[in-house]
Amino acid sequence: MSTKKKVSDLPPANPAPIFFLSMDPERTQRIIKALQSLTTPMVDKTQLLQAIQALDAEVASPQSGLPADLDHYLRRRSYEKALVYLQGGKPGAGTCGRGQ
Repeated sequence: MSTKKKVSDLPPANPAPIFFLSMDPERTQRIIKALQSLTTPMVDKTQLLQAIQALDAEVASPQSGLPADLDHYLRRRSYEKALVYLQGGKPGAGTCGRGQ
């Protein structure tokens, strides 16, 4: 008897967070790209400004349509927390106490 498992028996390597099911994939990638550019070493000022403007545009309307936690992080410019959230992690609590 073989102990080898079939690929279909194995859990996914990196399961997508549940909110990805309700978010537009293009919008999600646009936000992730902007957040990642903010964490890139030696990014020039123009790219930095464009990334911040793009993220501000995502939450410009009172009803952004984003998951509540992501909307909160982007509005408060907690960009590291937003990136952790989008990557399926659990951001730590900030001064407002949200996140844990």
